[in-house]
Amino acid sequence: MLDIQEEISKAHTATSALRRETVKTAVKEYFRTLGVGGSAAGGDFDAARDRALGVVKARLLSAETLAALAGGRTFDDPAVAGLKLTFDAVAVDLQIPRPPVTREPKIYTLALAALMGAAAGMLALAPLLRWAYDMRDLGLVLGGPAGALLGVLVVHRLSRIGFLLRLLPGMASDTQSLSGRARKDHEPVVRACVEQWMDWAVPTLAVLCLHGSLSQGPETKKDAAFRRIGKLIYVLHKAGREALPVVADELIQEARNYGFEGLDGAATFSTDRGRKQDTMVWKGALAGKYETFGHIVEGDRVAVERPPVVFEGKVVERGLVRKVRETT
Repeated sequence: MLDIQEEISKAHTATSALRRETVKTAVKEYFRTLGVGGSAAGGDFDAARDRALGVVKARLLSAETLAALAGGRTFDDPAVAGLKLTFDAVAVDLQIPRPPVTREPKIYTLALAALMGAAAGMLALAPLLRWAYDMRDLGLVLGGPAGALLGVLVVHRLSRIGFLLRLLPGMASDTQSLSGRARKDHEPVVRACVEQWMDWAVPTLAVLCLHGSLSQGPETKKDAAFRRIGKLIYVLHKAGREALPVVADELIQEARNYGFEGLDGAATFSTDRGRKQDTMVWKGALAGKYETFGHIVEGDRVAVERPPVVFEGKVVERGLVRKVRETT
């Protein structure tokens, strides 16, 4: 019995470079799905998480990775498909916490604050500079931008005060920012979550690959026979009229070589069509090889309508016999 812990350790060692590259690609695809900068809604984070999970699964469930996890043992397409279905059935979801929610003033709130601030600035600076320096126009020019800037800063600051937000709920909205510092802080979280998921997935896949390789037994003679004969059947199906006897003889010879019994002598299609039907005397011991058509008792002469299929001494399908009616 193979040591499962040893197999898991080998799988971790064999996939170390692949896991690093996969984590890097998954994190990149996560933020690419979210977009550059700004804020994102809840659905965007779900789509980004699914995209990252899809990248990781595609890498881990490839034929090359499965072979590395199985210690170099290869799997055919049906085995790979079975491993994928089994893994999907037991796989856990990739959990990535979202960035913290922040309160940001709405766009129209900032626009209104800028408008009111500009008007207030011009109304305040114009008479002040006219009284002080007799420069009313300068007050109008400087008062607009300065008032707009001051209005936006005041509203932005007030939007973070909980008491005012409860009084004016439409002043700000909840956002999950991905710009600047928030994006840098969120990236290590995403990378750690992907690495944690892969730390679970690699041992699980290693165990599944080990179980799949152990369950694949060596090919038996029966499997080889049916595979070879199956190929010849397709060749027979595509053969022309002139090549039919040659292909049919090859098919019969292959069946005879692999252990099918009752194929001695020349085939009926290669002899005269007037050949008589095989007959024999019915015995009770023949019931294991032939089915009877009608009532037949021991000692009756019967004709073989369909020979039995016998493979390596074992009857796969019984033949059919019919009682020969004696004519006087």
